[in-house]
Amino acid sequence: MLIRQGDISGIWPIVTVKLLLAQGFVLILLIFAVGETVCGNAEIPNDYRRLIQLIQLDDRQQPLYAFNDFEENFDRASYLATRQYFNEHPGLIQRVKNKLEGGKLRWKLRNLKRRLLFVPENRPEYATLYKNYCLDVIHAILDKTGFDNPYDSIQTLNQGKPKNHTEKEGVTAYIVHNLAKEYVSTTIFSNQTEKKVKIELRGKLYSGEVGFFSSTLMMNEDGTIEFLKDKYTIWQNSATNPYTALMVPAEETLHITLREHTERAIRNTLVGMDPQNPKNAQKIVEDWIAVEEAVVGGIVFLLLPPILEDHLVELPESWIAQDRDAKIQFERYRYLERGIAVVKKIGYQEAIRLYSADPAAFRDLIL
Repeated sequence: MLIRQGDISGIWPIVTVKLLLAQGFVLILLIFAVGETVCGNAEIPNDYRRLIQLIQLDDRQQPLYAFNDFEENFDRASYLATRQYFNEHPGLIQRVKNKLEGGKLRWKLRNLKRRLLFVPENRPEYATLYKNYCLDVIHAILDKTGFDNPYDSIQTLNQGKPKNHTEKEGVTAYIVHNLAKEYVSTTIFSNQTEKKVKIELRGKLYSGEVGFFSSTLMMNEDGTIEFLKDKYTIWQNSATNPYTALMVPAEETLHITLREHTERAIRNTLVGMDPQNPKNAQKIVEDWIAVEEAVVGGIVFLLLPPILEDHLVELPESWIAQDRDAKIQFERYRYLERGIAVVKKIGYQEAIRLYSADPAAFRDLIL
């Protein structure tokens, strides 16, 4: 089963309940070649008009390589794809009913595992231009915001799983052409009798997520909380809207550098909370991620267009508007418009200072 979804703009730090443990639970905050260290000013001899042309070429969906191993983890898109498959194949459901010999049909998702897949960028010109662009934009963002460089390296990922990142100090950014998810779902059908039918589905979804970064919240039974950050991020160099692909290094850099303040706000909100109630915890996490999206979105709105105009003859305003319109259709961007308005009013430097010192104070401004 192969399903192609439309591009979803922006970085998606998705929140899911990964594992329910006896001693607590885990939540994941997802923001999904030879390396080159990011330091100093990247020497960019090109403007990026040619890069814009390359981004607008048709996306490639092959060849696909595995980025990581399968993990048991609920994923809403994969779950909905499983339901859609059953809805679109009534013959399969009828065969299940026949096997169960009547009765009211019931079904339950027993297991869902997934892994990331990627299409490498093998065109040398495209790979070089986009990587150079990322280096240039990151340098400009760090220069304007004063943040320390969070990256160990920026790499164009060709094929195969990357090496383990646990020993690295900073984050490795992997550039790919396209991202997908592969999932395996196990569904149990039953009726009022003891009979059961097990069906396993394997499918692929082109996620539409142009950037991927995660940190993991662990809340133990004794109420202690800790965060574990991934040492890598994945960036897609293609998108239906070129501005969406151009935003990736700017947005991702800000998510990574501001995440510690979001985590502090989550920790403060969760203090004293019942550790056996993951639904309430997930709601708190999702709300704070929406606040992070607002401050990041506002800063990018102010900083990125002037940076792009240094290298592009013309930056169509329609691209920016289309990207915003695409974002606000999703719940996680519910504060984006207010975030942009607040950052425009107080300035990006004050927004960074305020969010770093007191995330709740910034949240009060956008509510």
